[in-house]
Amino acid sequence: MNLENLNENRVEIALKMLSSSDEDHANLSGQVKYLEEAIKQAKAHVFLQSEGTVAERQEKALDSVLYDDALKAWIETYKQFKILDNKRQHEVRIIEIFQTLSANRRKGML
Repeated sequence: MNLENLNENRVEIALKMLSSSDEDHANLSGQVKYLEEAIKQAKAHVFLQSEGTVAERQEKALDSVLYDDALKAWIETYKQFKILDNKRQHEVRIIEIFQTLSANRRKGML
């Protein structure tokens, strides 16, 4: 990014992006937590329904379709969350850089 083009308009865009994505960010974060529990429940469900030694039941649980589906759902949701989170962090960095540049300008350093 060209720092000379970093101005109040760009900061306003960053703030709007952050405020408009708050709810989506929170929803995806909640879904990630929910699906983490769903993975555990899928594993436990298959484990309890299986027969054999603990190690065999553990393997059956990890190899089950139910566990695999829960894991895939978590991975997809986590990817969506991280994409949005990274975009938000980028906007936060833009605001922080602008604040630093503005403070330096006020002090006469730039």
